[in-house]
Amino acid sequence: MQRILGRALFASVLLCFSLAAAADAVTDRAKALLQRKDAAAAYKLLLPLEPQRAGDPEYDYLLGIAALDAGEPERAVFALERVLALQPDNLQARAEIARAYFEIGERDTAKREFEAVRSRDIPGEVRGTIDRFLSAIEAARKRRFSAYVEIAGGHDSNVNSATSASQVAVPFFGGAIVQLAPGTTRIKDDFWSLTAGLSFVNEVAANWSLVGSASYYGKYNADETRFDTDTLDGALGLRWSKDSNALTAALQVQRYNVDGDSFRESAGGVVQWQHDLSQQTQVSLFAQLADLSYPDPSQSIRDARRTIFGVATAHAYAGGSPVVFASVYGGEEKEDAQNVPHLGHKPVGVRTGAQWRLAPGMHLFVNASVEKRTYGGNDPLFLVEREDTQVDASVVLNYTIRATKWSLRPQLTFTDNDSNIDIYTFRRTVAQLGLRRDF
Repeated sequence: MQRILGRALFASVLLCFSLAAAADAVTDRAKALLQRKDAAAAYKLLLPLEPQRAGDPEYDYLLGIAALDAGEPERAVFALERVLALQPDNLQARAEIARAYFEIGERDTAKREFEAVRSRDIPGEVRGTIDRFLSAIEAARKRRFSAYVEIAGGHDSNVNSATSASQVAVPFFGGAIVQLAPGTTRIKDDFWSLTAGLSFVNEVAANWSLVGSASYYGKYNADETRFDTDTLDGALGLRWSKDSNALTAALQVQRYNVDGDSFRESAGGVVQWQHDLSQQTQVSLFAQLADLSYPDPSQSIRDARRTIFGVATAHAYAGGSPVVFASVYGGEEKEDAQNVPHLGHKPVGVRTGAQWRLAPGMHLFVNASVEKRTYGGNDPLFLVEREDTQVDASVVLNYTIRATKWSLRPQLTFTDNDSNIDIYTFRRTVAQLGLRRDF
């Protein structure tokens, strides 16, 4: 369906618009091939000339069309972006870059570009084709399903998120120096991991959709298997949307296992309101409530209720890259048991990140966060109220293997938790390489 619509749009554009730049033998040949619907041959003809011809609007436009119809929409985006950088009012290039965004799954960006073209004085043939694309985008928004699976391997500098100190002074024992037991100090190891997830949106009535997701993450160490972990998450809810507003309410559950046994279970819900300030900028408010329980009787004293409130914003720059986002949140994790206020805390944090399109099929994701946690009472051994400040940062490069749904994902993650109680201070660096398949 996408390919048929694409050919119809290209045919309409060739019929109704003319390129301003002067033609030459190569571009004439490429246009002839495209008119014969031999996009692969046109792409093969034009691609080797990109280092010399990039920046020539006629060449870039034809390369973009050829790449798009030859199954290389990411490369088409880059070529057509060069056209629009020099000719922002080039409607045919804007229509085709919208089609490229549509094919790589960036539906919101595609919708914005199609609507920009449709708002102009364009021929009926082009308007009709764009309307069919917009209808397809709207249908996809009402009902969509996505899934992925990823296998990765790497090295973890601190598999148990523990202090690097081998001994600490304990005020409860008069400041005596205590040697920490094996397993309570930092351990490094190689690992492999398996990640899988799915999500869906299904319109059930006007303005109402059923939304849901499920995911699994398992991390398995080469030697320190007692610190193997796996996490199961699930969510199911309803979304109401109209014009520039959307309200979502969902139930959430999670199970976190260590060495195959359930360590922590969570059940609760989230409510989120989203508002589009413009086609590029969105703001949202959210609230989350979760009951945390620890099945092991020796850990059940840590049972708590977690409440979080926050505000977030996201902005997509021209062309859909970069996309930047940020959020601020705060709340409380209130302990259920009596007389253990040191187990509860109040978190306050900020998160920010961005996504860049670096090259055809290559995206860079950068995230960073800072969270401060203030605990509710004196630690019984260290005789002070615990305060932690945790900094997390990650860099992920996603490279889509040419003309497939497979991608390579090198990733680096860093955590630095600074605490006024030495035993809770730690640093951790995780480096991995993953292979992902999207469905």
